[in-house]
Amino acid sequence: MAASAIEQADAHAIAAAIIFREARLLDTGEWTDWVAMYSEDAVYWVPGWLDEYTTTSDPKTQVSLLYHDARRGLEERIARIESRKSITALPLPRTVHQISNLEASESAPGEITCHSVFSVHVYDPRVAKEHLRHGRYAHTLRRDGDIWKITRKVITLVNDRVPTVLDFYSI
Repeated sequence: MAASAIEQADAHAIAAAIIFREARLLDTGEWTDWVAMYSEDAVYWVPGWLDEYTTTSDPKTQVSLLYHDARRGLEERIARIESRKSITALPLPRTVHQISNLEASESAPGEITCHSVFSVHVYDPRVAKEHLRHGRYAHTLRRDGDIWKITRKVITLVNDRVPTVLDFYSI
């Protein structure tokens, strides 16, 4: 096996371990461990759609469904949920994240770029309704000492007409 193929396989294994762990932590509500997977300067972005074929490209000047330019924004959202002052999260919906078609490659030394597709099954116990969200993930991972951190996550919702609350745990 060529050296580049081994590197590709390693990048895929690292990305799969991180992305699947992230999904499990979201589904089990382990917010502290989940947000710790992100670097301090991580970007978390869900762009809006300009038309049927094009998403927004600049979260600072165009509409986004969600946008945080640092981990701090995610931590603040978690604090609101845990304080039980977030009326939209009482009780929290139950979720199951399913991820497939993962492609990963080293994009720079100590950095992995990966793309995948997802489905999130959401059950809202307040109204006894189920929703399905699906789309594409683009993650950028960076080595930080001995661990890998998520430095960028872009979530492109294919079905962006959301019938209920949209939050980090449900996409």
